[in-house]
Amino acid sequence: MNLVKQSRRFSARPDRPVRAFVLVRPLASALVGLLAAIVVAACGAPAHPAPAAPPTPPAPAAPPSPAAPPPAPPPPAPSQLNIWLTGYSWQDNTPPGSSIVGEPVLHQQAGGTGTFADPITVAVPGHQGAMAWAPGTRFYLPTVRRYVIVEDSGASRPPAGADTHLDMWIGGQDGTLAATNACEDTLTGRVPAVLNPPANLPVIVGPIYGGQRCNLP
Repeated sequence: MNLVKQSRRFSARPDRPVRAFVLVRPLASALVGLLAAIVVAACGAPAHPAPAAPPTPPAPAAPPSPAAPPPAPPPPAPSQLNIWLTGYSWQDNTPPGSSIVGEPVLHQQAGGTGTFADPITVAVPGHQGAMAWAPGTRFYLPTVRRYVIVEDSGASRPPAGADTHLDMWIGGQDGTLAATNACEDTLTGRVPAVLNPPANLPVIVGPIYGGQRCNLP
């Protein structure tokens, strides 16, 4: 009897490990699947790549720069003239008792102080459209130390040997006809003149006749 019982115990023991192995395999598979599901849930679905941004269009080309304006022509060079100089006044203008000018440039009425910026009105030979010098032409007269500008016409033709005739406004509203005529006689004659003068020549500022006297060097 003892021998039979012992043989049963002995034959039954090897079966236990076999049954345990068979049970562990499905459990391991289930655990692996569960872990895989947890990982996927934690990480989320695989991200799809973001669509590529459209290419940036090239910047429009800058418009071409406008061409620079041509440089201003240089001022005409000064030149020396030999002129016939006379004067006219408030009393002997046309019409008398006025300061009317035919070609105003800087002054609507004959005037000026004799500086480069405010030259005194002169009349030249010829008439509108056919004047000896264009309105706005400047001269400097050393004998009276004034700048003058062409703003009137009707002066007589110059005598032989003179380059031109300038008839200079002397003012004279506060003088008599005799006094202004005497002042005109003092400045009349052949004198030098500078055409297109520089701006830095010596000047006596003021009208030729003013303050009831003739203002000449």
